[in-house]
Amino acid sequence: MAGMPTNQRDQVMLVVGIVGILGAAAYWNFVYTPKAETLATQEARLEKLDQTNNRAKAMLARGTVEQMREEAKVLSDNLALIRTLIPAGNEVPALLDQILAAARRVGLEQDSFVPGAVVRGETFDTYRYRFSFNGTYHQIAEMLTAVGSLRRIMAPVGVSLTPAPQGSSRLRVASGQQVLSANFDIQTYVLRAADAEDGGTP
Repeated sequence: MAGMPTNQRDQVMLVVGIVGILGAAAYWNFVYTPKAETLATQEARLEKLDQTNNRAKAMLARGTVEQMREEAKVLSDNLALIRTLIPAGNEVPALLDQILAAARRVGLEQDSFVPGAVVRGETFDTYRYRFSFNGTYHQIAEMLTAVGSLRRIMAPVGVSLTPAPQGSSRLRVASGQQVLSANFDIQTYVLRAADAEDGGTP
């Protein structure tokens, strides 16, 4: 055949060249191309996962911020409500007058009134006032109900009812009713001065 090498060395070189070309073609078809396709598929999958993770992180960040804002609003609303229920120091005398007025309105007889010790707190102070009234069971219940309906926190605590000693009261009651002696504390909370100056009172 024309053009074919005639000596052994050239024939060997030709065979080696053909084998090399066939090997390169086989590597391209059976090794490189499948691996390249696999790598491309994996890269596309990784890119998609990365995009999904980024979207999830963004959604989580938005949710966390919104949740924190909602919680902060709830706390702020609760604090505002508490501040409307807790009197300022200068309101206490007027509130005590309301209690005494409620007692007179239902016909109770005031026996004693003793201011208690003030318990200092970080945000507000606790005040107690010891009251003693004489009257019937229903009169005492009406007065305590009136105290509970005040717009500020004025809580009756330690309520004690005992029969009034004979001759200790000038109240006139209906037949079958008994005059009782009611002893209890009125407990209220007053904002500290710094909190009141910061807008703690309405």
